Amino acid sequence: MEVPVGRWADAISVRRSRRAFDGVSVAGDLLDALDEVCRSFRPFPEVRTVLLSDAPADIFTGLVAGLVGSYGRVTGAPSALLFIGVPGPKTPERIGYTGEGAVLEATALGAGTCWVGGAFDRRRAAGLADLAEDERVFAVSPVGTPLAPPAATERLLFGAGKEKRRRPLDIIAPGREDWPRWAIAGVEAARVAPSALNRQPWRFSLVGGDVLLKHAGPDTPGSSKRLDCGIAMLHFEIAAHAAGSEGAWGPGVDGTLARWAEPG
Repeated sequence: MEVPVGRWADAISVRRSRRAFDGVSVAGDLLDALDEVCRSFRPFPEVRTVLLSDAPADIFTGLVAGLVGSYGRVTGAPSALLFIGVPGPKTPERIGYTGEGAVLEATALGAGTCWVGGAFDRRRAAGLADLAEDERVFAVSPVGTPLAPPAATERLLFGAGKEKRRRPLDIIAPGREDWPRWAIAGVEAARVAPSALNRQPWRFSLVGGDVLLKHAGPDTPGSSKRLDCGIAMLHFEIAAHAAGSEGAWGPGVDGTLARWAEPG
């Protein structure tokens, strides 16, 4: 399927990570619509998203940044997304890009989500996903109706209900003031993309009319900055196209992760 630019652009503006849900099963028509997008949005053959309509609570282990127990635990989520891929040199960013499509669609349908890359039971998730021999589950997300108002632990740890702090655009895209309008729109959308521990590791530069993307610092155990950058790549693409760009992501150059180039 093609990226539904307008629909997912609206979802970018309202998406927030949520971990506490009301425990009520998600409506069947919503699940059907989300499952259809999971099955059809497969820009990379080695990566896919699987929707679990009935997700067991023990997928989520509750370990977040060294905190165990109720802190950081996903609670009350009736459904889940599993982000699956065949390990390879470009798989992490492709997982982020593809999975964020399902996350934005869930948002557009009115459901809450949260990328979870470390605090889940990988063996349990793998047993529910009908994996091929060479596949593994890279990350998961709960799907459900978030509690309103946000639970106390969400407010304490993740700032739910508040405007989330973001790195200044001068850090993630220095010199952007002279960039084309579509490129500025792209980095502004990338800036609000979700990332592990809100690290926002993406860095953009404009070279010869192309936008180059790299990540800041090495990957760490249980947290892939390249996966986070894949999420930001989809945000950039949606906003850039909405602002009139006809470009696309391609392989990076000079050690960068990816390059956005206009046709011709």
